[in-house]
Amino acid sequence: TGAATGLAAGAALGTAVGLVPALFTFGLSIPIGAAIGGGAGLSMGAVVGATAGAVGAGAVGHKAYAEQDKIKETCDGAMKKVSSGVDLVKGKAVASVDLVKGKAASSAGYLKEKASVARERLAGKTKAA
Repeated sequence: TGAATGLAAGAALGTAVGLVPALFTFGLSIPIGAAIGGGAGLSMGAVVGATAGAVGAGAVGHKAYAEQDKIKETCDGAMKKVSSGVDLVKGKAVASVDLVKGKAASSAGYLKEKASVARERLAGKTKAA
């Protein structure tokens, strides 16, 4: 964005400077001034933008390096919280599975009991008939 801003500003200034000698150059100085100003603005904008980016990235990198112990501590704390949450969810899942297994076993026992009662009734009716 620095290069694009420099191009636009340089072209505008080059055009303004080219207006002054336009009477003597029959207007040819206007586009030439815009081209020269735009080229200069483009190169200066690129240099300024790249420099600002490099300085900003260097500052962020230096701060991250200086604070790396705190960053590691924070990451470790977050991992401990996530790990304890995982253990909690696993415990609840195991408890739920055990509950469902118990309910299924009691339901199966209840159905076996009802089936044997029905079988005895059915067997008693066919023998009597």
